[in-house]
Amino acid sequence: MTENAGETVRETYGFACLSCGHGWEQTYRIEHRADPHGRPFVSYHEDGRQVPSPLTHPVCRNCGGHRVRVVRPDLVAAARRAASWPGARTFPPPA
Repeated sequence: MTENAGETVRETYGFACLSCGHGWEQTYRIEHRADPHGRPFVSYHEDGRQVPSPLTHPVCRNCGGHRVRVVRPDLVAAARRAASWPGARTFPPPA
């Protein structure tokens, strides 16, 4: 049995670090395949290289923390816009 060609899609995820407040977005190429035994598997690719699933154990790109939540990518952009409004509070609060 040969490996199934499957489907390749692009998907963008938003991330928010609960430790430092950093938010970012990343687009992944996601390949849905079947192994030689017909079992499905998925691989994630970032900038042309295979990476672990961003849905398991994400790491903050700013502080290296593991208290990261996956959110809709439009929430990251909305939070950035709101933070730029006059009088907006920042997170975490300035020391």
